[in-house]
Amino acid sequence: MPVARLVPPPATPLPATPAPTPPAGGAEDGGSIEAWPETLPAALASKPLVAGVASRNPAAAYEIAMRYAEGRGVTADIAAALPWFQRAAAAGLAPAQFRLGSLYEKGNGVKKDLAEARRWYLAAAERGNANAMHNIAVLYAEGIDGKPDFPTAVQWFTKAARHGVADSQYNLAILHARGIGTEQNLAEAYKWFAIAAQKGDKDAAKKRDDLGARLDQQSLTAARLAAQSFVPLVAPEDAMTVPPPPGGWEDASSGRGRAKPKSRIPMEQAARL
Repeated sequence: MPVARLVPPPATPLPATPAPTPPAGGAEDGGSIEAWPETLPAALASKPLVAGVASRNPAAAYEIAMRYAEGRGVTADIAAALPWFQRAAAAGLAPAQFRLGSLYEKGNGVKKDLAEARRWYLAAAERGNANAMHNIAVLYAEGIDGKPDFPTAVQWFTKAARHGVADSQYNLAILHARGIGTEQNLAEAYKWFAIAAQKGDKDAAKKRDDLGARLDQQSLTAARLAAQSFVPLVAPEDAMTVPPPPGGWEDASSGRGRAKPKSRIPMEQAARL
C-alpha cells in the first residue's frame, strides 16, 4: 500500500502552543466504558476467550476487538470492536490505546474527537509505542490545537525516529532541512534522510543526495558516519504487541502483530509530511 504524504508545512514556523494536560483521572481514565458482558457470541466463545472475559483479562478484550476490527470469525464491525478496545486500553494495553486513538482520530466507529485521539496516543507513547509517537507528531504538525505546532511536532518525530519509524525519520529530515520548528541543520537533515533511505525509501535517498551536494566535505563525512552508526531504540515488547496465552486463543491471532502508524487511509498506512 503506498505511503501518503501530508501537505508540506509553510516556510515559516508558527508559534508553539502548550501540550494539553491529561484529564482528571489520568491517561487511562476510559470515561464511560460499557460493562463487561456475561456471555460472548458463539463465534467468539472459545474456552480461552470465555475464561478471559470472565476474569476481565485485557488481553482477551484486545483479541476480541481485533477480531471485530478485522472480521476474523465474525462480521467486521468497528462499532462492536470499540468497547473491547476501550476495555483493553483502560487497563493499560498500549496497542489497544494506539488503536483506540486511531478510531477517535478518524471517527471510525465513534464520533471523531482529536483531543481524545491525542489522549490515547499519549498514553500509548508513554509506554513506548513508537507508532503513537509518530501520530502525535503528525497531529501537532496538522494543527490539532487550531494551528500547527512544529516545535512540538519535532519533539515527537524525534522520539519516533529514534525508535526506527521511517516516516518520522523522513518528516524530521524535512523539518531540519527547512528550519521549521527547529533551527535549520542540513547535516542533521542529511543524516535522517540517509537513515530512512537505508530501508529502501527512494524519496529519502534522492533528498539525501541533493543535500549531500550542498554540504562541505567535513559535514558530509560526519553526517554519513552518524547515519551508518545509527541503532534504533527498542520499544518494550508489550508496547507494540499483545501476546496470546499459552495455547493461543484457538485461532490465528493477528493481535500479536505490531499496530500500524497513523494514516490517511484508516489505521493501516503511515502519514508523512
